[in-house]
Amino acid sequence: MKKNDWLTIGISLIILASCQSKQESMEPIYKTELVETNKITLPIDENTYYLSRSMFHFEENGKEYLHFEHTEKRQYELIVFDLTEKAVSKRIPMTREGPNGILGVCGSRPYNSLNSFMLFQHNVGQLSLINDLGEILRKYQTWHPKGQFVYTEISSFIHWPSFVKDSIVYFHQMGIHPKMKKADWGKLNLFGSLDLRNGKFEWTPLFYPSSLFNCDVKEPAGGYFFSYDYNYKENRLVCAFLESDSLMVTDDLKNVKWYNGKSRYLNKMTPHIAEASEGIKYLKENIEGAAYHNIMYDKYRDVYYRIAELPCKLGEGEYPVGAIPPKAREFSVIIFDKDFRIIGETKFPGNKYFYKMSFIGRDGLYISENNEANPEFDENKLVFACFGLQDLKN
Repeated sequence: MKKNDWLTIGISLIILASCQSKQESMEPIYKTELVETNKITLPIDENTYYLSRSMFHFEENGKEYLHFEHTEKRQYELIVFDLTEKAVSKRIPMTREGPNGILGVCGSRPYNSLNSFMLFQHNVGQLSLINDLGEILRKYQTWHPKGQFVYTEISSFIHWPSFVKDSIVYFHQMGIHPKMKKADWGKLNLFGSLDLRNGKFEWTPLFYPSSLFNCDVKEPAGGYFFSYDYNYKENRLVCAFLESDSLMVTDDLKNVKWYNGKSRYLNKMTPHIAEASEGIKYLKENIEGAAYHNIMYDKYRDVYYRIAELPCKLGEGEYPVGAIPPKAREFSVIIFDKDFRIIGETKFPGNKYFYKMSFIGRDGLYISENNEANPEFDENKLVFACFGLQDLKN
């Protein structure tokens, strides 16, 4: 054999080995798990409901706080808990009428400090900034100049935190659109942006991936959801579609990369858009079936968590409506390193946790225990179990 032939074979083997090594490096390495380290209990009075659709952790002056939107059960206020003192730090009243009237609050989050908060009102297409007295500081319209409406929320039930960069707030658009063809999804923007300095609204050049959907939508009864979180350290946005194994990642809100985000407890997921004709049957199958839920970035440990909902059966008296998951649903939390390689997955039992109320603090991932099926459930307390990372022994 000629010398050049041997050289060609040698180079080919090196390239092949390199490609195989790169592929193997992204395979899951289950070396980490979540273990409970402690609990925190936040007292609430008889007028405070224990569920919040918009609950976010933040820090100020070295202290940890929890923003808790209290708009369930006819209440209309924001509560800030001091996590160090485990007590209410302040209550921010809101009103629906008068000069400071705010209608249809559909999500909120702290903005810059303990003294200002951002509220989204999707039914009127408005974003408002208020102070800690409930007074409106400024209002913004979230209608596109061409008259397009942005349907969104700021929620923690599905992790939709919105994020602010260079005085521009970015918020997602839920995929709700009548009679869409499969190819149309690739033209639907995922995020809109609002410049808080001048009120200018723009779409980001980031679109729903049309490859996720395998058919046209003739008569949708609902939208298609995804969870997301923003890593300020890396200027990195990660999006996780609720019926897709993959994660979509972008560093510039334009170009994307895809990573494996599949749970080892779930079969391959295929997105499905509900149609009106499917009715209650679809809702029941959808709630009892497997799905993914929140994706959350842990800035303290530089990892990501993704919640996977395991299949279940509705209990007696439970109905396929609303945002509350079945009380007995088991779930898992997939752990990713900063490069989106799976490094662990921990399974959690049903009848104990309410995973839609979760947040990340200095000590770890906090998951609510305010599940009505939990034997220790107490509606007069907010109880969160804290989970830290630990190397697997085996």
